[in-house]
Amino acid sequence: MQSEAALRSSIEAGHPLQQLRAADRCVAGQRWHWDGVDFEILHPLEEDYSAAARPNALSCVLRIGNGRAAVLLAGDIERAQEASLAARAADLHVDLLLVPHHGSKTSSSAALLDAARPRIAVVQSGYRNRFGHPAGDVLARYAERGIAVVDSPHCGAAQWSSTVPGAIACERQRARRYWHHSLR
Repeated sequence: MQSEAALRSSIEAGHPLQQLRAADRCVAGQRWHWDGVDFEILHPLEEDYSAAARPNALSCVLRIGNGRAAVLLAGDIERAQEASLAARAADLHVDLLLVPHHGSKTSSSAALLDAARPRIAVVQSGYRNRFGHPAGDVLARYAERGIAVVDSPHCGAAQWSSTVPGAIACERQRARRYWHHSLR
């Protein structure tokens, strides 16, 4: 008999999605190990749930590692949450960072980038999105630190493996189709 996987989220209890499948709160310090991989929730703290004014401030931040390589999934946290996270875990060191808040100008602070020191940063954003993500200032912070940035409009589906942590494969380049136009 298999047990159902736990679902962790920061979505408030009254949200309609909770009616589809109830989720437990993600809280910093929650950890589990599965199939040789370690998972740890780094944010939010329990007290953040009563203090946060914006849902982005409660985004679950997950660090995943296997002893050889690590990834940080930063959700939609912004500068204040990044500073708190960096202060609590000064040596976050990861190989790949899912860029916080799609690369908005309120994210990817120097404090977070200096604590995480990723080799590669992946920006999930839409082509010509109305918010202008990723912001130019954000891209400059990554460039100053020599961090390679890959965004979904140019890369398409991105594939990363802990066996080659310094590389990322982009589906748009790997399996180009004649009908795909070139993004400049």
